[in-house]
Amino acid sequence: MDELYAFLFAGLFILLMLFVFFGGSGIEPYTPLENGSTGEFNWKIIELGDIALEEQKVEKKEILDGLFEIRNGIFSGKPPYKRRFEVEKYILENLDNATLSFTVKDTNSYGKLYVILNNETLVKKSAPLGKYTLNMAPIEENYLEFKAGSSGWKIWAPTVYIISNLSIETDYSFKEIPRYEFFISEYIYRNFYECKLQFDFIESNEKFNISLNNQTEYTGIPDSRVNVIKLKNIKEGKNLISFSSDGEVKLENAKLKLFYYK
Repeated sequence: MDELYAFLFAGLFILLMLFVFFGGSGIEPYTPLENGSTGEFNWKIIELGDIALEEQKVEKKEILDGLFEIRNGIFSGKPPYKRRFEVEKYILENLDNATLSFTVKDTNSYGKLYVILNNETLVKKSAPLGKYTLNMAPIEENYLEFKAGSSGWKIWAPTVYIISNLSIETDYSFKEIPRYEFFISEYIYRNFYECKLQFDFIESNEKFNISLNNQTEYTGIPDSRVNVIKLKNIKEGKNLISFSSDGEVKLENAKLKLFYYK
């Protein structure tokens, strides 16, 4: 029996030495975070709160014009209606769908209605009263034109269209990368010992990255609920910590704890 205990203690000792020399995954055991100090250190808590990386879908509608008239005739014509509008670059990069809509409020239907966007004709037909919704492929700077076609042999009267509720709608989806700035004073940095990030891991369907000042501090999926990660790339002044992933991630109660010598 004594020999059995000796073998067990020897095995435990070997496992302990392997862990000491080869280390773990970079996530430390949980220790409570509370403001305070010890005989050697002070520490400061920075609350980050809950962190979520998930795809968000956005529908944006912009009214370009409420009411305008176009006409084309030998004796009473007028210049085409033209206007310019912009679509933000980040919307274009994440665009799912874009439409141009308007209502033909009144018309005599003598000629065709032309709708032209960025030199592409979207409409070229006689357009009766009603609402129209057109798919479009916008760019950053867009040029839109409405004009009326000729009234033909009806030379005594122009083609007339009264247009209302001209608007554009964009549907896009994006994933916002959570970023947090925090400041390290000259005094804390001069007496700095270490910085730890603590969070509750809720869920993730992909590995996620934690970066500090553009340097990766952690990549993976935690295997425990509460986690503590030691951060290495601290600098004096403004610091930026960010979280990113190709999947969806949810963390809660994220906090930074700065230790510095008294």
